[in-house]
Amino acid sequence: MPASHQCSRYVLLPSETKLEFIASSSLHPVKGSANELRGHVEAGWDDGEVALDPPPVMHVEFGVERLRSGNDMQDRQMWKLLDSKRNPRVVADLHELRPAGAHRYAATGDISLAGKMRRYTGELKVTREGVRVTVDGRLPLDIRDFGLKPPRFLMFTVAPVVEVRLHLVAAAQEGS
Repeated sequence: MPASHQCSRYVLLPSETKLEFIASSSLHPVKGSANELRGHVEAGWDDGEVALDPPPVMHVEFGVERLRSGNDMQDRQMWKLLDSKRNPRVVADLHELRPAGAHRYAATGDISLAGKMRRYTGELKVTREGVRVTVDGRLPLDIRDFGLKPPRFLMFTVAPVVEVRLHLVAAAQEGS
């Protein structure tokens, strides 16, 4: 039986952490990002790889109105679609991590969006350098999973599947 590893807590650095999204539409791609993500990663390490005992923890959240496309009208429609007044936060929590190659992991977790929680599986790349941890991942997210209808803006429609790209940078918390 493998030994349990000492976990450290890493707090997200909002200035270096970013979520990007890209959706297809009948006119042009809709692109945007969210900043000021908050959260943490708790993990132990085994020869540079994430130790799976105890299981690592990751929590990420941000305000819906931090999602910006660069087009104010599109942004307001997106926030309305996501019901940002009643459900102001997007939250993601990791539940399971399995090895999938060097520094790569199959990740399963829950995403809460527009008042609904859904379980997703994707791939993450996790690296550690000194007191910093970087997590990168991509996930095709179907907004219909959350009971949302693909949006229409003026004369164009947006596809229901949005590619979400996550880049997290976290630093070891004092005392961990």
